[in-house]
Amino acid sequence: MPVYNGEKYLREAVESVLKQSFSDFEFIIIDDGSMDKTEEIIKSYNDQRIVYIKNSENLGLAKSFNIGVRAAQGKFITRMDADDISVLGRFQEQLIFLKNHADVDLVGSSVILIKENGKILKKVRRPINHIDIKWSALFSVPVIHPTAMGRSEIFKNNLYDESFYNSEDYELFSRLLFTTQTRFANISRPLLFYRTSGFTPKLGGDKRANSARNAIKNIEHYLQLSSHEKDILILLRQYKDLPLRDLWTILKIYIKAAKSFCQKEKIEFPKHIFIYFKLLSLSLFLVKHKIKVNYFWAVTT
Repeated sequence: MPVYNGEKYLREAVESVLKQSFSDFEFIIIDDGSMDKTEEIIKSYNDQRIVYIKNSENLGLAKSFNIGVRAAQGKFITRMDADDISVLGRFQEQLIFLKNHADVDLVGSSVILIKENGKILKKVRRPINHIDIKWSALFSVPVIHPTAMGRSEIFKNNLYDESFYNSEDYELFSRLLFTTQTRFANISRPLLFYRTSGFTPKLGGDKRANSARNAIKNIEHYLQLSSHEKDILILLRQYKDLPLRDLWTILKIYIKAAKSFCQKEKIEFPKHIFIYFKLLSLSLFLVKHKIKVNYFWAVTT
């Protein structure tokens, strides 16, 4: 668990880990050069399971993740963010899943989205089986990062790309899905309260662009895209207003990607139905995008 100036929610996060029903673990906390009371809070816990690492300067998430991965000694590595809350039986449930599914290397879960004050917003799901997760990776990050638990060698042999200042999780999961034999799964039950200040058009423009580039790279495993197609996919992710012709182009990209995906992954016909059915939700997303962007600019200009 990397943390940078995380004093506001740190105790909730730490205690949700220390109180897990499964207790045989090391808790590696990487203080990424915090200047608030982060260190004081961590050192207030007298628990031998805590392994405290302090960076001499702020190195960023990817480098801090790799420091933690290299230090880990267990058979499994699980992620945690310093402002989230793991449910009581999270570790136990994920460990049982991995032990019962020898073909799965990394498992995440659904989450409960909460506001900064802890108020519950909604449940956020991810696809649960490998092929659906791989398909979803063409459009967004397929595993909610702080829910990830995987076999240790997966992380140690595939470190985070330290050139990424954000979307490093999407890059890693994409690399594992498309260039290795790593098998993924998600547990449908929410195992984490995921704190967010809200996903709005004006937040995280650079991160949205990096996320789009990851998606483009994944799509291009199945379909070659033109420069214009790449540009409008990035603009879409950045919440820019696009003309209807560009939205239609994006929908055609999705349709062609679905066809190629089914062919290259050798998906049998009944499963085709599910893949193409997902295009309906993507179409609806494009319609809602157009409506929301128009509304956003109307109320802010």
